[in-house]
Amino acid sequence: MTRTLTTDTFRDQHGDPATWTTATIDRYLVIGEIAPPPPPLYTHREMQAEAEAWETSAAAQQRLADELARQGHAIAAGIHRRGARDARQHAAAARLGWPYYEAFINGW
Repeated sequence: MTRTLTTDTFRDQHGDPATWTTATIDRYLVIGEIAPPPPPLYTHREMQAEAEAWETSAAAQQRLADELARQGHAIAAGIHRRGARDARQHAAAARLGWPYYEAFINGW
């Protein structure tokens, strides 16, 4: 079995970094520079599905807000308008892929 050497597997193999020699630290740093980055948590296709779900939620909340406004429930309508706006923002971030979505949901 061939395993790709990553910084995580290196740490697993060499234990506590506080006990590493200078040469071990240098090898770790080199691996960090050449190892492939970890794949994103969600694929592009999964993020597009997430964006569609947020768009569906936004549309439903906007319809409810419009109906509430027609019935004279301004406060409730405002709450659902904000929910729709928030859902559209989530959808926009999700369309850009996992790194952008992660940054958006974490407020980075």
